[in-house]
Parts: sequence; structure tokens; C-alpha cells
Amino acid sequence: MTLFSIRQTVVPILLLLVQLFTVQTSRGEGLPSPRIENLLFFLQRTPGANMVIYELNLNEDGTLCTKAPVKASWIRETAQGEFKEIKSIENKYAYGVYSHYLGNDEYEIHFTAYQKLSLYLKRSEIDNKYKIYIKDEGMSYLLKRIFIMINRGSLRFPKLQYIDLIAVDTINGKEILRRINI
Repeated sequence: MTLFSIRQTVVPILLLLVQLFTVQTSRGEGLPSPRIENLLFFLQRTPGANMVIYELNLNEDGTLCTKAPVKASWIRETAQGEFKEIKSIENKYAYGVYSHYLGNDEYEIHFTAYQKLSLYLKRSEIDNKYKIYIKDEGMSYLLKRIFIMINRGSLRFPKLQYIDLIAVDTINGKEILRRINI
């Protein structure tokens, strides 16, 4: 077998494998899902297996911290699932969130990096626990995770291609996808 014929065989196989991997992870499928008690949702991105988790921010007595009801931190999958607080610069410009109290035990949550997206922290009618919802065409959906597709750029200035919001229709239990093209 010549070097040329080996290349003709191996290169298409490698390209096919790369395409399959890209399709599988285009919405974060195949990436790990955290299991945390007060988890509201999590954010995954390409490249990287590390994720940002968003959980209820509780006071020492177990009540909700009304000034900052949602907190973010890293789960470093490359370090065996180690938790790490997000840095203040990440909180301010990338992964942080801020809230606005709407009344009736409900908060509007926004990302510091993408303020156009409104999330809603409120108690579930089913189990009375706080959960994060998105609203789309007048309907509320339970947010499960967010996937951000990064296409080039640099570490300090990544170029986002799209944001996928993966949520669940609370009426029928079906998973829905809302894509925001950037």
C-alpha cells in the first residue's frame, strides 16, 4: 500500500469522525451533566469540558438571598469535577448574572454578557421549589441547560456563533430548543 493510498483512506475517515463529533456536541450532547442539590441550570461551551453551574444562593439559615438569588461557579471536569468560584472579571463580563425583583416571589435574571436574554426565577407550581424559566411566545419553559457554540476568536474575545437554550415544556414534558444566532 502506498503512502498516497493510505492518505486517501485515512483522511476521509478522520474527517467523518470529526463531523460526527461536531454534530454530537453541537448542542452539548454527550457532555457531562452535573447533579447538584440546588442546581437551577448549567452552561456548557465549546471548546472545553468545564461548565458553569447556576444554583440558588441561599443564606446560612436556608432562605433565599434576595439581593443575589442566583450564584455561578465552575465545575472543572478536567480536574475531576472540582468546584471553583468564578473570578470577579468572569462574573462582571462573562458568566455572572444580576437580578431584579418582580414581586410575588419572582425575579428577572440577566447575564452580564448577554443582557437581551431574560430568565425568570420563580417557584414551581408542581413542587414549590425555585426554578429558572424562559418565556417564548407567551409560554414559560423550564430551563435545563445552555450551550454556547464558540467559533474562533481568542481566549479574551471569543467569537460566539449561537446560544442554545435547552428547556422542558412543563405541560407535556417535551424538551425544546431555542437557538439564538449571534
